[in-house]
Amino acid sequence: MQRSWWYVLLGVLALLAVAVVLRCDSPNKPRSVTLTWQAPAQGGGVTVVGYNVYRRTLDSDSFVKIAEKVPGPLYDDRLVTRGRTYIYVVTAVDATGRESRFSPETTAKVPSTNLLF
Repeated sequence: MQRSWWYVLLGVLALLAVAVVLRCDSPNKPRSVTLTWQAPAQGGGVTVVGYNVYRRTLDSDSFVKIAEKVPGPLYDDRLVTRGRTYIYVVTAVDATGRESRFSPETTAKVPSTNLLF
């Protein structure tokens, strides 16, 4: 079981291509960063039951968990600050709570202007 767990998680890491979408519904509402990734194929005796999302800023070396056991490959980070750059990683979690290594990093720069996009 342990061996198959690592093979599946290596596959998860290969498939966790995290995409970033920056959103602002109106000039008066805060911006958000939407993260999406491709869910791994199930198999190898391991079932991925959720994902943990981590974030850090450019001036920090440590990631902080901002969401845990996210059920699907989509997460909206609504606690972002205008003008800041964030780096995100995602991990997969199995039914027993074991967590994979970090996915590759992805970066989102939140604009400081009120322009809609």
